[in-house]
Amino acid sequence: MLTLRIVLEGSEPAIWRTLEIDDGIMLDEAGLALQCAMGWEHAHLQAFHSAPPYERRGAADPITWYEERSRWEIGIGEPQETTTLGQALNAADGELYFEYDFGDCWMHKITVESQRAKARDEAPYRVMDGQLRAPLEDSGGIHGWQEKLSIFHGAPAPDFLDAQHIVDWMHWRGGRWNSLDPAEFRREVANLRLDMLAAQFTGGNGLGRWFETMEPELRRALSVPAAQIGLGLDPADGAAPPWFVELLRPFAVLIELCSAPVKLTAAGWLPPKVVGELLDRAQLAGINYERGATQRENNMPAVIRLREAAQQMGLLRKAKGVLAATQRGRKLMDDPAALACYVAQRLARPKGEGPKGRDIESDSTFAGWMIRAGGFIPDRMQKYSRHPELFMDKSELLEMFGYWDPNQGGPVNDQSRLPALQFWYLIERLLEFRMRAAGMEAHVPQRLAELSRYLLQE
Repeated sequence: MLTLRIVLEGSEPAIWRTLEIDDGIMLDEAGLALQCAMGWEHAHLQAFHSAPPYERRGAADPITWYEERSRWEIGIGEPQETTTLGQALNAADGELYFEYDFGDCWMHKITVESQRAKARDEAPYRVMDGQLRAPLEDSGGIHGWQEKLSIFHGAPAPDFLDAQHIVDWMHWRGGRWNSLDPAEFRREVANLRLDMLAAQFTGGNGLGRWFETMEPELRRALSVPAAQIGLGLDPADGAAPPWFVELLRPFAVLIELCSAPVKLTAAGWLPPKVVGELLDRAQLAGINYERGATQRENNMPAVIRLREAAQQMGLLRKAKGVLAATQRGRKLMDDPAALACYVAQRLARPKGEGPKGRDIESDSTFAGWMIRAGGFIPDRMQKYSRHPELFMDKSELLEMFGYWDPNQGGPVNDQSRLPALQFWYLIERLLEFRMRAAGMEAHVPQRLAELSRYLLQE
């Protein structure tokens, strides 16, 4: 295990990190680890150099290690994928230079401070310390960043620049998922990103399962905001929110009503008597603004979705015109906490099957949860907002998946009508109905944010 000191060249005061890292990992992975440690967003190409590449040394020109995709274009350099960090350091006499973004040219000087034996089962990399946040991506290199910082802090802008535009851009670009504070370094975020990298950006919770359906580059991109809002990829130990447990009581009531098999009508609907009892016992009367004494399922979307969700989750079974509780349903109907846990696990299972099996309803739902977990309100958009914590839009994430809006003849955008899982529509409808009945409509976004975080971490 090497202890490396990484300093962004030209930064004043210095932007630096201390990183412990296994010297046996390949340079392509080491470059990703350095990006996580510094706070870069996996948005540009990277290279390692044995000496500053801008200092020409005749016959002793620096060795450069490129990623495979860079070598295809440039046609020179050594491969990162077959060179270990230790080998590169030996070739460079213990001092390396790491370049990120060949346009802005963020150059980092890497020196070895110490080394020790690696302990069994020890993580391959860990940030120990650091100072200042990384510059914003695409801010024009170190000089562009320093100029923007001075304008951000009140210095007059050159005549050809719009100072307010720069300040708004910095708030929007840097504060969408976390507050923009140039003096802040969040070690816990860096280490959370490194944990994701070590797990190849997949895991056992809802977020991890969603990431597993994505191409590797998309996983890396979305891991950045996920870490910034404190979402990991391993299942959390927390229990379901008590209000969510209570919210699912209609499922338990419906299962109990079907404990003795219920004969459906000729059209396949629940008998009005059963629907009325369900509405009464689950306290759902009025959820569909229904009127009249006869309660008919075919006029009640919430009841239809409730029954369909129960069937899809294996809590109810329909066969030969009869609806009956399954063995799992009967087991869970008397254990509200276990029922809530089971529903959450089923809900937070993406429908897409691998990188090629995208499903827009599933992706849109998970994107909405991620936005809510970060404190944003999905389905609203105001770019360059002075209050970025209030605004975000699912289309900003979904356009990364390459979804197309046939109604507009172009990629999805903030004007697109984006679907969601029918089961999630039901949960939102139940919550809004309960909160409205209790006079707490203003707290719906807060509850949805809490539930979104729980589902992603379950």
